[in-house]
Amino acid sequence: MRRILVIDGHPDAGSYCAALAHAYTEGARAGGHEVRLLKVRDLRFDPILHGGFTHPQPLEPDLVEARDAVRWCEHLVIVTPCWWWHVPALLKGFIDRLFLPGVGVDYLERPPYIRKLLKGRSARVVYTQNSPQALAVLAREDLFWRNMRRAFLRHCGFRPVRRTLMAGMRSADRGRRERWLREVRALGMAGR
Repeated sequence: MRRILVIDGHPDAGSYCAALAHAYTEGARAGGHEVRLLKVRDLRFDPILHGGFTHPQPLEPDLVEARDAVRWCEHLVIVTPCWWWHVPALLKGFIDRLFLPGVGVDYLERPPYIRKLLKGRSARVVYTQNSPQALAVLAREDLFWRNMRRAFLRHCGFRPVRRTLMAGMRSADRGRRERWLREVRALGMAGR
């Protein structure tokens, strides 16, 4: 059994991503895992890192709880849409504010220049995109996945980092969407 944190990064509570986050959480609980579901849209925090890394900005109480949940988990699941080859602004602000030096990484003066603080944890990104996957790879070199896996999650020490992609959302019928929900529920049950 694993300690799993599910982050629902969609700003709309009625979204398909919210349904995916719920399905994963439901499956993980049915599989006997200890699960926490965090809905970024329900948190009270300023999503702007006003001073960058040079001027400390105190974490609001909701971000303190989120930080503690990230440190608690053994497996992190982020559920999000892919918008403009990135996450929604609210989720990006959450990442910027939460995964600061001291939480995600520490920067060092000498090689290797970085200490990954979240080693020993795995991650999965469950994401939706309107375009077919072949178009995303050919037109944009799959920038979303490269950024999430390399520049964010692996940078903080998560490994392995896997993905579950629901591509072609615009044309996905009800049957296909139901199959995806079942697939994500099964991943939750397995704690993967």
